[in-house]
Amino acid sequence: MDGRISLTNVSERKDKMRLGMTLTSNPKDNSFVACGPLWSYECGSSYYSTGICSRVNSSFKFSRTIAPAFQRCETFMDIMIVLDGSNSIYPWYEVQAFLINILQKFYIGPGQIQVGVVQYGEKVVHEFHLSDYQSVEEVVKRARKIEQRGGEETNTALGIKVARSEGFKQGGRRGAKKVMIVITDGESHDSPDLQKVIEDCEKEGITRYAIAVSVHWCRSHKLRYQLHWNF
Repeated sequence: MDGRISLTNVSERKDKMRLGMTLTSNPKDNSFVACGPLWSYECGSSYYSTGICSRVNSSFKFSRTIAPAFQRCETFMDIMIVLDGSNSIYPWYEVQAFLINILQKFYIGPGQIQVGVVQYGEKVVHEFHLSDYQSVEEVVKRARKIEQRGGEETNTALGIKVARSEGFKQGGRRGAKKVMIVITDGESHDSPDLQKVIEDCEKEGITRYAIAVSVHWCRSHKLRYQLHWNF
């Protein structure tokens, strides 16, 4: 019997798995449990062979699937990137290349990392949502098409607010660790609002990082202090 069973939100490896290598029956309802000991799942760059079992009823239909030794990956994360696209960011292609370099280091896939991107300046735009893409290749391809939106102001607090209140809710997964990465040159025109948005992030358990770009590196240290970012 081929393994045609799956767990949701899991990066499965079924290369050599065959369901039915072990069987146990239940004479009370003529059902049985079929197991595939070679079923594996992927966590980052590691693979774990824990096996998987499925209950089959008297009509030979799958009714329940379990992986008794399965543990959620540490890479089960929803990451929102808050990207500064204001006029002060120059040249854009370098920032875009930097973004792509970050994305290529993520283990993106079911049961692992999901990535969403919002770009902000005076306004905030959702470039793509958490659940839009399921592989590094897809995310990088989309990131290459992100164009700078511009804007005379850099409203970092607004970008954070939208990422928290909208980004994590559009494709976010229950139980996934929430991570927010802000890529900016450190200048914020709505700095009085930063304390409130950071408190809101704290309440929702969002782990935060800030990355300074361009020639405004020194000024970004002030932003780091204001945001109380983790490093």
